Amino acid sequence: MNTNDFLSLVKTRTATIFPPASTRDITLANNALQAHRCAMFPTVLIDLYKSASAINLGNGYIFGPLEISRKTKFPIPSIVEINIELGGPNALRGKTIFGRNDLFWFAFDAFGTFYMLDNLTLRVLRKYDDPYRAMSDCLIAGKF
Repeated sequence: MNTNDFLSLVKTRTATIFPPASTRDITLANNALQAHRCAMFPTVLIDLYKSASAINLGNGYIFGPLEISRKTKFPIPSIVEINIELGGPNALRGKTIFGRNDLFWFAFDAFGTFYMLDNLTLRVLRKYDDPYRAMSDCLIAGKF
């Protein structure tokens, strides 16, 4: 699977895909994560952000480099905001949260490995070999 295949998949499930992020916004968010000692974006997320700055499907979210305003009361926070709110590197132990749904948080580490985390303790529940599978699980579980 690649970014285009993934975006096609979530579009068929009626996901809201927000406009691409600029290279500048991706770089600034990456630098902010690095300054907070979080893992920086793996290539697969950089490619995704060049096509979609954030994605929402039901109660599933993939956070982007910038906060996304919506017609609802609450915006979708940026990936940097989420990681700062969750306590930074000590709580996440070298991982960066990139998505969530009602049941789980989803993260990646500095090696580009993706994880499903417990919603309350942030303990690793699953390690993914395929980053697109992690992103799909994040969004699709948010719909059903």
